[in-house]
Amino acid sequence: MEKLIKILEQFDQERKRTKRHGSWDETALVKIIHPLAKEILCNGCFLVNGIFIIDIGVIELYYHEENGEIKDHVMYHTNEHLPKSFKEIIKHNGGYPYFEIGSFNQHSSGIDITFENEENKYRASFLIRSYRLLERKDLNNNDILYDPYSTHIFDDMFFGGLLLSTDKRTTIEWIEYDKGGEIEQCPRKNVALYNENGDKIDTTEAYYKIAKKEAEENKSYPKCFKYGTKFFMQDMRPWQFKLKGIKEKK
Repeated sequence: MEKLIKILEQFDQERKRTKRHGSWDETALVKIIHPLAKEILCNGCFLVNGIFIIDIGVIELYYHEENGEIKDHVMYHTNEHLPKSFKEIIKHNGGYPYFEIGSFNQHSSGIDITFENEENKYRASFLIRSYRLLERKDLNNNDILYDPYSTHIFDDMFFGGLLLSTDKRTTIEWIEYDKGGEIEQCPRKNVALYNENGDKIDTTEAYYKIAKKEAEENKSYPKCFKYGTKFFMQDMRPWQFKLKGIKEKK
């Protein structure tokens, strides 16, 4: 995993350099993230137990500054979402402990590759949004579709379980593999826009229909989405990074 960790470490280095020049904002954030996302999507994959490949097609950035101006209220691993059951146990630590860089965070939406920083008080991660499970011999097989359901990865990445026995536990390695290609950006999938108070901004069914039609006509990303029976404004920050031309399951 050393190569992947080095890729992720570049973020903090570039963030510090950018802040020294006084130009830190969401535009600068995306500028730094783009080459890192391309490196992950185009030049590597996970090897599980030395047998199967997790080939990533889409990742989504989640980034939240505990003491800064860039907020991502939907992100799970922040002090804002500290579970009540933990508050008394770890409040003396100032909130959630920070993940070691390169850690996996498993949650209700899938698995994040994390690169948080306790010193600078920010949370950062890539959600594996779309992927495919392969054998080594199938790495160049473009006919194998990507799975867009991020929660399916639990079964595929940890098919052998999380065992206590050190000689039988699941091993995950990052291996370099030049897939080539380019990446594209768009808003994250079904991520609601939040107001300054950390509340979701909902909308009406009528506006949803208008926005959906407008998006279809202009081939653009819809400005709102339906989740269950409710309608929400879409967070339009271009924090999803996708390999161009990949084919996904329906």
